[in-house]
Amino acid sequence: MHRLSRAPDVPKELPASTVSDILTGKRERLPDWKLVVSFVMVCHRYAGESGLPGDALGTVEQWQARWRAARNEPARPHPTGSYDLYGTPADEAERRATRTVARLVRLAGDGDAESAYRLAIIHVLAGESAEARYWIHIAVQKRHPGAEAFAGNRHPIEFAANLSFAYGQAYEQEGHAKRDIARFYYGLAARHGHPHATERLRVLRAVPFGKLLPAPVGSDRRPG
Repeated sequence: MHRLSRAPDVPKELPASTVSDILTGKRERLPDWKLVVSFVMVCHRYAGESGLPGDALGTVEQWQARWRAARNEPARPHPTGSYDLYGTPADEAERRATRTVARLVRLAGDGDAESAYRLAIIHVLAGESAEARYWIHIAVQKRHPGAEAFAGNRHPIEFAANLSFAYGQAYEQEGHAKRDIARFYYGLAARHGHPHATERLRVLRAVPFGKLLPAPVGSDRRPG
């Protein structure tokens, strides 16, 4: 990305450290427009050079509209709801999701097929079909053993929810340090009615710092 950003028609050079800080959430302030448009241009250029589909990347005009909306967005009040009904604040859950996805994007960019496959699962369950198609295409190209079956599945949401639940189980079995990631995958599956994922979220009812809460009373809402 740094190499491609040095082209004369790209408005701003992209230092690797700056891009890394933004994508991993270390830098919370909104990037300036020259950096954003340069990033979008470089992503399209890399897709073109690599023969990858660029439809999911969005146009410069679309990104400018998003950037303007973010710049003018008023400060949000501290959230009072919860991510999974069991005590995890919404902003903390968002940080967990951002960190998980950013790490997968970084690994997929380095050629890891499993990370591309997981990104396809996440985007399917998030309702982001264009992004899901992009990452499943990458997983197929990288010859992930499950990618072809995923791409051709007639019930992709159910398929992805089962996989997401399985990932949650695997992370939960790794111990307390991985429970945040387990809850992330369970939450994706539970959002689409996976009963076992819903139950695991109930069991893992936790807030930041690992404090346990009693199960919620008088609520039949699904976590998610």
